[in-house]
Amino acid sequence: MIAILGLVALWRFTPPPRVLAMSADVPLAVHIHTDAAMFQVLIAPGKVGPNDFVLQLMNGDASPFAAKEATLTLSLPERGIEPMERAAARGADGYWHVRKVPLPVPGRWHMQIDALVTDFKKVTLEDDFEVR
Repeated sequence: MIAILGLVALWRFTPPPRVLAMSADVPLAVHIHTDAAMFQVLIAPGKVGPNDFVLQLMNGDASPFAAKEATLTLSLPERGIEPMERAAARGADGYWHVRKVPLPVPGRWHMQIDALVTDFKKVTLEDDFEVR
């Protein structure tokens, strides 16, 4: 009887399944939309440490965006982290990839994506995302 009471008493310290599901690595998704362009960005794992960025570039009407090159710039001004620029590489899947980008501290990071369309035209979209 004491063993059963002890087991039931310890059972209340186990986290519920919904907490375990929330702690899993779920990528961050950021959607940036203007009349000229729309960029969907997946950030995995979306927490402090090295992260992979996948950039899906589209026109404002969701048709494929023809870019010659894409650049990702990240900064965290409130913590004194100046902009760091990384060139994206076009993958076989048609998306632009930036791998192993270090996000050393949590906070509200500023992201800027520059997509070069022609030698004389560049589209820039920016937004913020939260790193936990």
